[in-house]
Amino acid sequence: MACGLALGACSTATEPTPHTAPQTPTDEAEVQASHATDPVDVAVVSAPADLGAPAPPSDVDAPLLAALRELSSDPDPAGTTKGKHYLVSNERRLDLFRPDIDGLGGIHVGVGTDQNFLMAAWSRPELMIIVDFDAQVVDLWKVHAAFFRASDDVTAYLRLWSDAGRPDALTLLRARPKGPDRGRVIAQYESTRKEVDDRLRKLAKRYEELSLHSYLDTPSEYAFVRSLFERDRIVVLRGDYSKPGVVRQIGDVLREHDRAVKVLYLSNVEQYVSYRQPFRDNMLGLPFEDDTLVLRTLPGRPAGFQYMLQRGEDFRTWMKAKDASSVYRLRGKVKGEHLLASERYFIERLPGDPETLGGPGKARTIE
Repeated sequence: MACGLALGACSTATEPTPHTAPQTPTDEAEVQASHATDPVDVAVVSAPADLGAPAPPSDVDAPLLAALRELSSDPDPAGTTKGKHYLVSNERRLDLFRPDIDGLGGIHVGVGTDQNFLMAAWSRPELMIIVDFDAQVVDLWKVHAAFFRASDDVTAYLRLWSDAGRPDALTLLRARPKGPDRGRVIAQYESTRKEVDDRLRKLAKRYEELSLHSYLDTPSEYAFVRSLFERDRIVVLRGDYSKPGVVRQIGDVLREHDRAVKVLYLSNVEQYVSYRQPFRDNMLGLPFEDDTLVLRTLPGRPAGFQYMLQRGEDFRTWMKAKDASSVYRLRGKVKGEHLLASERYFIERLPGDPETLGGPGKARTIE
């Protein structure tokens, strides 16, 4: 599964583990602290000052970033989908989005973790806003932030997730300023390390086999992703796309600063939520540009996902349509039909068009 919003985030599922995983005795008190509801400020979650933490941004987006960091995350939910956490992605063909997002720039809003690094290296956003349902995903971003900042190249970054790099990684994380989340972030690293290491190495191998390039093998792409952390261009919040709260507030802040979303990456969030009014209001509350793209995935056959793109304005049209009940209606899927995995599909269907997988759209399959 790639995502479980209301419950979850977009990634491979792990069986439920206590968020306060076993720690060294010196970290136990910190691990007991409850989840903070403040957004992840990469200036806070990265390495300490002696490891080169950058000064706050001084560019024109500084007021916007400051306003975003003043937002509070949504309250923690009672639980996640089936008690599972989705901490790394199992979407293996995100490269199918690349031709459409290459160099698109602007503001990237997304869910999940490592998927966003891939897409950011290709689309080159000015800043990223991540909203995920799972507080563990938010904590994992803090680990990634510390590791990107401390690693001059991708080899050093990957090493921190490996068995050999574990001692250095723990030294780095324990050097973070003391706070209510430090022990919890260390616990998150310990419980997720092998899963992240496996995902990144398999993805790098898969792309090498397909002769595709990414931040995992291209120095300039890695450097760009790292620069987003170094320049404080990422804000991470815990939020629920299906309820009133921080998603709508993000839209309000963007409008107040005359900015808009260029890429909205939903993974398969819509698989778990219907198009009820709170979700519609959240989506309609996000300002779009004329060339905004909405990216999503849904399970297909054989095992895998279909990778779907849609113009932002077309998505808004669906959010205003009374008969739009779910993403499957939007896609044109009817009972008994199955999506084709590893396919890029550009949705052109609008409300009122025939409800069939053969309806308006453009498909391209790459094995």
